[in-house]
Amino acid sequence: MKIVSIEPTPSPHSMKINVNESLPAGENYNYNEKDNLEDAPSYVKQLFAIEGVKNIYRVVDFIALARNPKTAWEELLPKVRDVLGTEEPTENLTAEMQQKKEDAFGEIKVFIQLFRGIPMQVKLEDGSEEKRIGLPERFSQAIMEASPASPNVIMDRKWVEQHPRYGTMEEVGEEVVEELSASYDQDRLDELVKLAFEDQETASSQEAKPEKQLSLEILDDPNWKVRYAALDRFDPTPSDLPLLDKALNDEKSSIRRLATAYLGMIEDPEVLPYLYKALKDKSVTVRRTAGDCISDLGFKEATSQMITTLSDPSRIVRWRAAMFLYELGDETAIPALEAAADDPEFEVRMQIKLALERIQGGEEAKGSVWHQMTQATQKAD
Repeated sequence: MKIVSIEPTPSPHSMKINVNESLPAGENYNYNEKDNLEDAPSYVKQLFAIEGVKNIYRVVDFIALARNPKTAWEELLPKVRDVLGTEEPTENLTAEMQQKKEDAFGEIKVFIQLFRGIPMQVKLEDGSEEKRIGLPERFSQAIMEASPASPNVIMDRKWVEQHPRYGTMEEVGEEVVEELSASYDQDRLDELVKLAFEDQETASSQEAKPEKQLSLEILDDPNWKVRYAALDRFDPTPSDLPLLDKALNDEKSSIRRLATAYLGMIEDPEVLPYLYKALKDKSVTVRRTAGDCISDLGFKEATSQMITTLSDPSRIVRWRAAMFLYELGDETAIPALEAAADDPEFEVRMQIKLALERIQGGEEAKGSVWHQMTQATQKAD
């Protein structure tokens, strides 16, 4: 088995490695660094022997390889190529590799543990470290009051993954706890305790419904927690664009980020001007969220804005712009990609190089790599 090509994924900590051998229809394998690899294929064992390899997902004709963020791709990829071999010239991805080790890109996975809709604790993962954070006392009190509703509280707990955040563990943890505290005031917790004793399907549907329609005036409340709580239980439609536009001007970055995420839920090109506005936000997290939304929506009309975003001060935003142009860009992006080809960050340079190779090679845009992977898995099944 040899490497045919390497493609980026929406996560800077994962690469899609296309190989020249395909698995039989219906077969796929998922290995974690902590798994017992005794019966795993030899190449899997060799890959996990490389420092920094965390997960390997093998399906159809590619391998999705996840790394520890503290291990730089320029150190990891040559070793992967040594294990698997390659059909492409070595200089394609390794000629510009630096000796220095990059810091993590700052992407944090966020999980909230819930018991019958009541938050219990927060879990953060950055690929190399896990951190759990408790919530204010009133959350624990609500759990105690609701616990008699369940014959097995431990079994009724569940972790729910949230949208990724960007920054340090400390920054993200503080922000998430602050937002949960704002969204779940005492009245809401009291209501969730009551619902815990009802049929869970009915209770879930009742909790999911906003208590009232939002008005522009609610965003004028001087207390940011009131503004955030109102927006947090919101189901946006195109008619709500004026309200979301107003939220993009809020002084609190958590509210601007949430409004941006909601814009990404409205699958209509009409949202693009508002997402472009978010792309210029002073908060890196808001700008990156806007880039994620634009990429997920997949509207090619956003190409010119994402070209401009290649010059963003933040590497995680530039990386997202390069990823979009790899997924959907056309010949109009070539001058900007060539101008940005010497980006100081390896991951950004790599995305730019891959985008240029695809566009200049005449390959048709395929859209999101995760979308391709989902299609491949469905075909295999």
